[in-house]
Amino acid sequence: METLVNIEKTLAEGRIEEAFIALQDFLKAEPNSAKGWYLLGGIYRRQQMWGEAINSYGKAKMIEPDGPADAAIESIYDIIRFVNKDLMNP
Repeated sequence: METLVNIEKTLAEGRIEEAFIALQDFLKAEPNSAKGWYLLGGIYRRQQMWGEAINSYGKAKMIEPDGPADAAIESIYDIIRFVNKDLMNP
């Protein structure tokens, strides 16, 4: 099983699918890893899979309420709520 350090390195190298699979395996063995759930949320966020990202960040937040997941969730909601009024009335 990969460590979170190795998974983060894989992500940094742009090997997203490989990191995704490694994270799923990691989280099966370590379901209480806030950082693991946070990293998984980041992968979903990169793919604009907003619901899955929020769910993963939510799990991270439940495990570690003072961690960075809350800010990530709010950031996604900001993206979802964004409206460019100039594009609405061309």
